Amino acid sequence: MLISLLLILPFVCSCLMLASSSRDVNSSFRLGLSFAAIPLILATALIFAGGQHTENRIWFSFLEVDFGFSLYGHGLSLWMAWLTSLLCFLAFAYFRDALSFGVKKFAVGILTLEGTIIGAFLSAKNLVQFLFFFEAMILPTAVIIALYGGLKRRRAVVTFSLYTLAGSIPLLFAAWYLILKAGSDDIGVLAQTLKTLPAATQTSLFTAFAIAFAVKTPVFPFHSWQGISYTEAPYPLSAILSGAMAKVGIFGFAIWTIPIFNVDYKLLLIPVALFSALYGAALALMQTNIKRLLAFSSMSHLGLALAGLFCLDEIVNAGVAVMLVGHGLTAGGLFFFGGIAQKWTGSTNIKNFGAFASTNPVFASIFGFLSIAAVAVPCTVGFVGEFLILQGLFNSGLPLFGVIGGICIVCSAAYMLRLIKNVLFGPIPENPARTGISLSKYEGITAVPIMALIIYFGLHPAPILDSFETKEKNETLTEMEMQEFEKFLESLLNVESIESATENDSLENEKLEENDDEQ
Repeated sequence: MLISLLLILPFVCSCLMLASSSRDVNSSFRLGLSFAAIPLILATALIFAGGQHTENRIWFSFLEVDFGFSLYGHGLSLWMAWLTSLLCFLAFAYFRDALSFGVKKFAVGILTLEGTIIGAFLSAKNLVQFLFFFEAMILPTAVIIALYGGLKRRRAVVTFSLYTLAGSIPLLFAAWYLILKAGSDDIGVLAQTLKTLPAATQTSLFTAFAIAFAVKTPVFPFHSWQGISYTEAPYPLSAILSGAMAKVGIFGFAIWTIPIFNVDYKLLLIPVALFSALYGAALALMQTNIKRLLAFSSMSHLGLALAGLFCLDEIVNAGVAVMLVGHGLTAGGLFFFGGIAQKWTGSTNIKNFGAFASTNPVFASIFGFLSIAAVAVPCTVGFVGEFLILQGLFNSGLPLFGVIGGICIVCSAAYMLRLIKNVLFGPIPENPARTGISLSKYEGITAVPIMALIIYFGLHPAPILDSFETKEKNETLTEMEMQEFEKFLESLLNVESIESATENDSLENEKLEENDDEQ
């Protein structure tokens, strides 16, 4: 029940928000904030409940194929849905002071986008259902950029839409071919069907799937849309794009590529992912625009997470989930507070931000904490994830992978320390208006849960890690129960044999006694 409400209510709240009045900005904001809190409460309740899933039901039939609809909220699916709901709630809270117009339209767009992203994360069994949400998230994203983006927002909308749609076209053709061959869109049936196809066909289908997910993440060389889209989007949307939507690409690799295609991922895709991580770090080092710097930083971190995913190790997969949660928190927070710095200075150039450590110590403390957390220092959530990923890369059969992964982490420290230097310890501005600025209550509210969760999961990552061990524990328990059951059967057989032997002995003794009496 909870998982169905988590999918439905964002769309319902979006329709209710659309029907509400927009005359009073404060009322619209309070209503939108309340609606944004509902999916977060439901996702948190699902976390405590250990996840849920629904039965596979027929959604519609076409070309003699029954297409199913089911929801699956466990492990990576559940944590990514929770992260999406958290970032959307914080984005709306931050939006109140970021922009002073269009609160109602922004709420409608964010709630619709949230519903599509959550729908994609909960679609882990039926391919058409996943494709529906995978494509649907393009529309609300493009609308929000068009309404609230920067001066080049039209170009950003066109670039974002064309890239994502072009990347999805091969996926759509491959998906329909595979579904028609299998007669179903169920992931288990698709996996069995792929085993019967020729190797060349499997390679072509795998390439189509991989390109679509690489564009969404993004991975080099399919990253060209990222710079302008992240730069021209409003800061709250950039936080969601980096912290939540980019994870849909990795989710696609984890659910719809690795389990069903029989491909040697280690030798083929780990080098591609690591090169993307290195390339993203190199681009981040060269940027002076804070949005572009954070965008390419996201590309680097997600490339490293993707390399860990291709190690095909259950422990590393849990580490990937921890890293994705940590990256969503830190990237979202940095985009929020990067927007505050731009609002105060009127510039996106980090060299123009000045000495915020002197003019606003509270902002400097929060921004410095988030930047250091992005480097994945100990006691932060990123440290746990990156440690497990590096361990998996070193154990993948080629230690060079681990070395390259370590270089990526060193580069992340370099561009983040450069960011801290320019934003917090630059030259003191001559403008006297810069000395009296302070965070508003809503801007401060966005920082509290992000910082608390970064520390909490850094010191106690067990809630995320344990969600990946549930299946293993259940399988182990079942094997133990089977062994005990077999021992029990053996003991029963032994008892029956002993009783039968005893009965036979007693019968023979009775016969001997009768013979003795007759004699």
